Amino acid sequence: MNTIKYKTIIFALLFGMALYGCSSNGNSSEQQNAAEEHEAHNHEAATTGEEHNEALSASEEESAENEVLISGKQMEGAGIQLGKIREQQLSNVVKSFGELVLAPSDEATVSALVGGIIDDIRVMEGDYVRKGEAIARIVHPDIVNMQQDYLDARSQDEYLEAEYLRQKRLLEDSVNAQKTVQSARASYQSNMAKMQSLKKKLQLIHINPENLTPENITDGYSLKAPISGYVTQVKINTGTHITPQQSLFHITDNEKTHIDLQLYEKDINKVAPGQKITFNLANNPMKQFMEGEILKMARSFDTEKRTAIVHAVITEMNDNMLPGMSVIAYIQTGGEKQYTLPETAFVSDGGKDYVFVLKRESEVEENHAGHENEDEAHSEEVHNHQQESEHDTHSDGEHAEENHFFVFEKVQVDKGITQAGASGFFADFENMTTARFAVSNVQAILSEMKKGSSGHSGHAH
Repeated sequence: MNTIKYKTIIFALLFGMALYGCSSNGNSSEQQNAAEEHEAHNHEAATTGEEHNEALSASEEESAENEVLISGKQMEGAGIQLGKIREQQLSNVVKSFGELVLAPSDEATVSALVGGIIDDIRVMEGDYVRKGEAIARIVHPDIVNMQQDYLDARSQDEYLEAEYLRQKRLLEDSVNAQKTVQSARASYQSNMAKMQSLKKKLQLIHINPENLTPENITDGYSLKAPISGYVTQVKINTGTHITPQQSLFHITDNEKTHIDLQLYEKDINKVAPGQKITFNLANNPMKQFMEGEILKMARSFDTEKRTAIVHAVITEMNDNMLPGMSVIAYIQTGGEKQYTLPETAFVSDGGKDYVFVLKRESEVEENHAGHENEDEAHSEEVHNHQQESEHDTHSDGEHAEENHFFVFEKVQVDKGITQAGASGFFADFENMTTARFAVSNVQAILSEMKKGSSGHSGHAH
């Protein structure tokens, strides 16, 4: 019985080993076939890549000086778009230099009418204050005496007025002499003049004399802002002894800033009130030009500079513009049609303005059509190589973008006025009106050109 059992076990083991050997031979054959197919595919792709590089190299050799080759992938990645010239109505301009200024009525120096000691300072440089707002407080015994003198004069006024009227009635009744009436009237009028003078002085230092009583006499007064604006200077500190008419604060109403432009003698007759201007800061330009309008001509001429002053108002004030800043302005003196491109189509290099003109657009010929379908079939047959096949398919998609390339020429132009995002320019080259231009992110094309010219990888010539 035991002998039969051992024979059965040995037979089962031998049969299992035979089955495993057959399965292993089948799997090895499939893996070998898959490896051979994948190697053939990679060889074909490498051959195609070499052909692509040879085609690009041939295109580069055809490029002339000041030209740069940009692939379709680079165009898409940098967001470079193409556009054509448009004819637009832009103004003739007069270029002028000037500065932001304030009219004399729009800035104020704050002084004290009555001297004393600075008891409190309520503002600092940069604070915005409104007209009539208290910015400091001044105390002094003379201010107390002034209020006392006013109260005395006001009390005397009632008595002297009554005495004058009484003496006047007695004169009418022939009881007293004319001289007595005249003396009473002189005393009454003298006290009235004193009272009115003290009243005005108290009003000037913002103490209301009508509400003044012996109980509410104050030891000082508030110094108030004469205009609304920004505090640009604080020349005192707490405890400073000040004198009348001493300059303590400086306030400017920056919202009323205007432009004073210097016009050269040859341009004076071209400029008139009402003409529009565009301007920007000379030393710290903002992203967009601002607008204004010629207000009037200053009727004076600088014989040394050979210039005249023109005043211009600002259409919309910007907080970054401060009095004293230098500006560059373009006065629009008339309108005519001229060639324009979007403002983003221009790039500055070495102090000159350039645009990039599309010279040609081509595609490298393909000799490996259908690889994507073969990869999909291959991935279905061999599951173990699915990720590699997907990678090859993605690479073919990127390769298709590389096959499409653009050759741009860098052309110098004379850039004119910019209005509403369009810039006029002057240039002279063939087929200018039908040519296509790079109109966005042209700095990327310039960078690619410089990268190639410096000996690094790139397609510039």
